[in-house]
Amino acid sequence: MRRAAGLLALSAAVIGAVLTAGPVLADQKPPAAAPASTGAQAPATAQSVEAQAVSRPARPAPFVELVAASGTGRLYTADPRELASATAAGFKRQPGTTGFIGRSAKTGWTALYRLKPSATASTWLFTSSTQERDALVAQHWVLEGTAGYVATKPGTGLVELRRFTNGKEWRLALAAKTDELLKAGYKLDGPVGYVYQNWVRAGAVYFGMFNTHGHGTIIARTKEIYGRDNDWWGGVRDFHDGTHYATDNWPGEDWSYLKPSIGYYDDSKPETLEKHITQATSAGLSFFNFYWYWDNTKQAQTVTADSLNAFLQARNRESIDFTVGVCAHPYDQLKIPATQYDAVATNLMRYLRQDNTLRTNDGRKILNICDARGLGDGSNAQVKQFVDTVRAKARGQLGEDIYVMINQAGFDPKQVGNAGADAPYCTTDGPAVESRSYTTYLKGQRAFYNQAPAAYGRCVLSDFDERPRYPIETTDVKAIRWMPDQSLDGYRTAVRNAAADMATSTRPSIVDNYLFLYAWNEWHEGGIIEPNERDGCAYLNILHSELSLQGPGCVANPQGTPPS
Repeated sequence: MRRAAGLLALSAAVIGAVLTAGPVLADQKPPAAAPASTGAQAPATAQSVEAQAVSRPARPAPFVELVAASGTGRLYTADPRELASATAAGFKRQPGTTGFIGRSAKTGWTALYRLKPSATASTWLFTSSTQERDALVAQHWVLEGTAGYVATKPGTGLVELRRFTNGKEWRLALAAKTDELLKAGYKLDGPVGYVYQNWVRAGAVYFGMFNTHGHGTIIARTKEIYGRDNDWWGGVRDFHDGTHYATDNWPGEDWSYLKPSIGYYDDSKPETLEKHITQATSAGLSFFNFYWYWDNTKQAQTVTADSLNAFLQARNRESIDFTVGVCAHPYDQLKIPATQYDAVATNLMRYLRQDNTLRTNDGRKILNICDARGLGDGSNAQVKQFVDTVRAKARGQLGEDIYVMINQAGFDPKQVGNAGADAPYCTTDGPAVESRSYTTYLKGQRAFYNQAPAAYGRCVLSDFDERPRYPIETTDVKAIRWMPDQSLDGYRTAVRNAAADMATSTRPSIVDNYLFLYAWNEWHEGGIIEPNERDGCAYLNILHSELSLQGPGCVANPQGTPPS
């Protein structure tokens, strides 16, 4: 392999930053944070981190392309930190990804090495050939390390990664771009291996309120309206069964979907969560995002605590990741005063220390804030105080820096940094819900995403339909919000919109392939993608096919003992 002529020097900013050290393997955890100065426990040991890596196999990482400021020189990286440093130094991320590269060595995969002709060059060559690597090193090329791992043979979901050159630089591209690059004057050097064409980490918002300690208002009003004791399915069950509250106001409507495929359940029981985990993972979902609430009068976790306990007891819990979303609603006992921040942070450590807590593409554990308006007085300063408190607790008890995301609902995504967090994400689109039109939602979906700068966790809204709340929660039928034009075809379009936005993204890669799905089981609001009696696995099947998710295919009603 000959050297390219006219190699350009890297900027001082890049030389002094991450690039001089070469890429960081995407399955490596970030360096342990320094313990807090007072009352801190020792950071996690190397043995515990290794054990965690074994228990949670690494997922492929987005492999992104950057172009040097001069326009010549292509850098490819799976490390979000390196991407950030290179971007700050003037490199420009190209839209989308060059596939998804393996994070660690395994059978049938081989290292992809990164080299450059000299320490100051801004042109890189990637090879999976140890013979080529060694020959270049013998010519005094600089071996920067391993960019990731590529498969040596074709396989399900894999596409060929090829190397091209035009005499000035080398490029990597998926096989489908071959004609485009040849027309642009590049020559094909040959294949370097196989990578995943796509790898979306899709997870569903989980409302763990379907138990005796869940939604107290629904339980009480079900007794008052329908005459049943301790029924957390009030309204949903009744609309399914044809209550006059449904037929009088919405005649001819088909309510047969308002029953889960596994039947009406108690989500404080581990066996319920085991079935949900099997349903979700069979369709390729990566995580659940559990809503988490705090009662400021009792100074204790509330509403969804039993469901989260059941999840942690589920025998197959390690087959799916999870994150919690702190819902500090700005009213009554669900607000979190600043005086209780430390107690809340202590409670959250129980979840953040789990091996299967969802991590970013650079290995940081994720904490979501589903509603920041009730954190203290809701100001940026008091939200930041909360975030800082949880971060300090995580450093002290876990020896890790965490990644904090704030929901776009009710919070300006451009203010997330000022509130001490790392990125915004979304679950629903409030203005679209208020429009009561799914078509309106679809038309504005990507514009809604674009309100958020930089790193971002996208979402897809399955539906919003709160008619089962009438009259147990909302007594004015005219105030009920629903989207009469919602359909499965519309949902497919919404998923495609999210996928298209990812495919052309130039955002930081740290959570760029993460997708929050509203919702697994918000039965009283119509956010339901879990299998139901009428539609079966329809929503999960759309996700599985449109996003090329890795599960074998949705199991609507799991039977027997789940795999542990």
